[in-house]
Amino acid sequence: MTLPSIEALLPIPPEIVLPALQHRAEEIGFGVQPQPGGLRVMLSGGDLLAMAEAGATRLRITAQDGPHLQGLRDYLTEEIAAAGVVPEWQGRRARGRPDNHALARVVGVRRLSPSYIRVILADPALARFATGGLHFRLLFGPPGADWPGLDANGVTDWPQGSAAWHKPVYTIRHLWDRDGVPHLSFDVFLHEGGRVTDWCLGLAPGTEIVLSGPGGGGLQSQDGWHGLVGDETALPVIARYLADMPAGTIGQAVLVVPDPADIQHLDHPPGVSLHWATRDSGATPLTALGTLQIPDGARQVFFAAEAEEARTARRILTDRGLRKSEISAAAYWAKSWFSGISPKI
Repeated sequence: MTLPSIEALLPIPPEIVLPALQHRAEEIGFGVQPQPGGLRVMLSGGDLLAMAEAGATRLRITAQDGPHLQGLRDYLTEEIAAAGVVPEWQGRRARGRPDNHALARVVGVRRLSPSYIRVILADPALARFATGGLHFRLLFGPPGADWPGLDANGVTDWPQGSAAWHKPVYTIRHLWDRDGVPHLSFDVFLHEGGRVTDWCLGLAPGTEIVLSGPGGGGLQSQDGWHGLVGDETALPVIARYLADMPAGTIGQAVLVVPDPADIQHLDHPPGVSLHWATRDSGATPLTALGTLQIPDGARQVFFAAEAEEARTARRILTDRGLRKSEISAAAYWAKSWFSGISPKI
């Protein structure tokens, strides 16, 4: 099968482009492979090949499918435009709606607990979310704006500009078929002042919403022992990780929620112990991290919470002797985002 690809010729010498590209890729954490006359950057869902060509630099994006190609086209166009050059892409181009966007309608809204709501969507376009990643973005535009389309360069055209759109990331909890129509559910942690919280509390079946994605992957490795620690915002992704783990997986998971009424039943392998901690008893993600009984040997620890907590967790795990490759510490929010949040979250 031929993978979809696009190309652009930048009128900039490779001795300028290639070092800058390598520096930026390594800064973000993308893998880089030197090539004769250029380099390859390993991206999520595809790769970028940059090659010297007659005093200029040719870029070629190859992706696993159309939606990932659209996402990479948009992302790299924005990165390159920040340097003052807009690449003119040649090759595969979507028609109408961007390939990585899906219009769906709300068919159900269910309160799971005091702090969580489950939203259920339905549309034939959701079938592709079965592969390609566990996450997606909800798209909320400025008042009165149309849904995004495509410009003449095949890049997503955001009415009133990309910065005017709110694009929060959510995890696919379940995807199933009902009467021949794909259905997708995701869970929202409710918090004071949250735009998606306000949207959910007034949500009614029939509402249309656009999703961008899918993207993001699973755990870095399925081998060895796994430690999982997360706060309220990380519950959906850890729930997915637990549900997707092979039956023989061993490890320990600790989830922090506001109070006992938010504790959920989660499927998990019998060899992974699941524990809950609550804010009303004084628990935090960092105190939960301290309860992990991390063994020697093959192991992997995933931590997701507030940005400063994620940085602290990485230092704690490093001090406990874990290598960088054994740690995944993700910032799912920052305190400044939730300035109106209650002490209990």
